[in-house]
Amino acid sequence: MPLQRPPHIVCFAPYTTWSIHSARQVAILQALRQRGCSVTYVTCDGVFSDCDVLQPANGAPAKKPANACLICQSSVAARLAAWGLPYRWLGRWLTTKDFSDAAAWAHGFRPPDLATARFGDWPIGDWVSSSVHKHLRHNILDMNDPQVAAIFASYLYSGRLAAVGLTRLLDEEKPDFLLLFNGRMGPMRTALELGKLRGIRTLVEERGVVPGHLTLFENRQCIDSRGLLALWDAWQDGPLTDAEIGALGTLFRERWQGQKDSVAFIVGSEKAEETRAALRLDPARPVWALFTSNLDEMVGTGLKDGVFQTHDDWVLASIAFARRHPETQLVIRVHPNSGSRRSFASNPQELAFYDGLAGSLPENVRLVRSDEQLNSYNLAALAAVGLTWHSTIGLEMAALGKPVVRSGSPELSMQPCLLTPSSPADYDRLLENLAHGDTPDPLTFARAAWRFGALAFFRYSFPFPLVKQSDWYMGEMNFESRDALAPGRDAMLDRICAHVMEGAPLHGDPPARTKEDAAAEAASIGRWIAAARPGETADRASA
Repeated sequence: MPLQRPPHIVCFAPYTTWSIHSARQVAILQALRQRGCSVTYVTCDGVFSDCDVLQPANGAPAKKPANACLICQSSVAARLAAWGLPYRWLGRWLTTKDFSDAAAWAHGFRPPDLATARFGDWPIGDWVSSSVHKHLRHNILDMNDPQVAAIFASYLYSGRLAAVGLTRLLDEEKPDFLLLFNGRMGPMRTALELGKLRGIRTLVEERGVVPGHLTLFENRQCIDSRGLLALWDAWQDGPLTDAEIGALGTLFRERWQGQKDSVAFIVGSEKAEETRAALRLDPARPVWALFTSNLDEMVGTGLKDGVFQTHDDWVLASIAFARRHPETQLVIRVHPNSGSRRSFASNPQELAFYDGLAGSLPENVRLVRSDEQLNSYNLAALAAVGLTWHSTIGLEMAALGKPVVRSGSPELSMQPCLLTPSSPADYDRLLENLAHGDTPDPLTFARAAWRFGALAFFRYSFPFPLVKQSDWYMGEMNFESRDALAPGRDAMLDRICAHVMEGAPLHGDPPARTKEDAAAEAASIGRWIAAARPGETADRASA
């Protein structure tokens, strides 16, 4: 039944210091206030013993400063005062006894039971697990390691406090709607799950692939791509216009040439043939490129892993295939974020796995380590076939008309335009077909990739010029007065407010397009592919 009044919105934002997100949330909340809604903004007053903001994996010092929470609180208070939004601290809903009870509870588990810890009906261990994986940058948590167990217990303590405080907040505020950031990290996952248990509609905000864009997830954590897949079902048959192809092509070119900052694959400035020479690749034999994924943000989320039981099993299966096919040359490119000069900290388990592989690879397999200076877009350009888990470079290879086999979870960063096996045996079958020349039509394959890229980067994510993105985690208000937030001034903001207030869809229906549009699309994509030179004009190293 529709509400008979404007809805009441609670925004739980314990990580306000990441201002690219909090600035966007505040702009949305101020716009909702102008439209008659009531809002409550809740942030953190040093409640947690560990948090994602202060993880070395997110760029914080390896040793947490003693006054880190006080510094964070003061900056949050100053920021919200400047933005003119009233706020409350989470500690308002907690008592002294809550803290002592949480400590006794969290440190009362045997190490093997930490990951499955529950407080009443709440699986706190599940809800904080992803934050622990990222804190340690471990794919597998060894609870027999005292350091791992101690960190997990610290997050359990914080998770119970978040759950207790948020429950009292929700009891008191009785919100109609929740606005959150991320939904994966412990406190936000807790808020998301508590909202689901109460049937509260929730919108989760994250950055888009394109700088200045934000992505919104309805009742889902930010790495859950099932909403994107549902949108793909509606949009996949719609041809792109020349302008849409041009926007995506410009983004591809900027990434290929190292003009866009991201933890991506531009890691060297050599030309394509220099890449071939550096890897000692025979120009007469086909090159297959395997691009690994960095997994410590993906594990512990409760979402499916992929076609293989583990990412390592997928890599080993690919090496076994190459061993049986000495006519191919397989290059394994370890993700730069696993442990390069560009990454925050490193994933020791991933690095150890590839170190262990190095001495036992067949002659036709090359290993490019995470910290090696090699332009991976040149490797993609040289390759006849791409193998990925869920890395975006697979989509970019497919946009060049190259067959790409993707083995990651259908719930994580899914790219349905790629070849996706259903099982390890099906993976091997697909590779055999490709080795024998049974490849998709390049233009058909490329067209699907361009359509999906346009959807994922420019339709599913929205431009949000009201906030200027100055760094990956920093944002600044980009309007002079709140008149810019009024109805009719910004179409995207109007759409978000209509979704919150009336349940209107966030994404429109695909436009009607003709066979002539499809022919023009094919010609335009063909021109982009013919002109593409991934990586070859890169003039800087960025790993």
